[in-house]
Amino acid sequence: MSDQIQQKAPTAEQVIAKMTEQMGETPEVMQLLAQIKPEMVIEQARSKRFANEGSSIPDKYRQLISIAAVAGSGTPSCLSTQIGAALHNGITATEIADTLVLARFAVASTVFSNSKEALRIMAESLDTASENA
Repeated sequence: MSDQIQQKAPTAEQVIAKMTEQMGETPEVMQLLAQIKPEMVIEQARSKRFANEGSSIPDKYRQLISIAAVAGSGTPSCLSTQIGAALHNGITATEIADTLVLARFAVASTVFSNSKEALRIMAESLDTASENA
């Protein structure tokens, strides 16, 4: 047997308790997953740990980045959870609002980027129209 003590993976209940401690609430989706397929709760915690451990980005900024990403994804319940966690961890409402403004700008800017080919067609039609005039 190895000299190192092998750590036992946490249970879904332990993961949810830690989420509640960190966020100030328990995300309903995690409660539901714990009832249906508890290993998904454990996987979510593992993925979060992977995304956050050893990050060069300070906690506050990681939380604000998460809020921006979730806001852009169009998932209101997840956004509410992220904002609640941020407030619970001392991020101000003004900082969150500023993050939402930036997220709005970034998502709105994709409309132009996604329209590049259509804009090219329109620009070409303007050239053709001026040649025919």
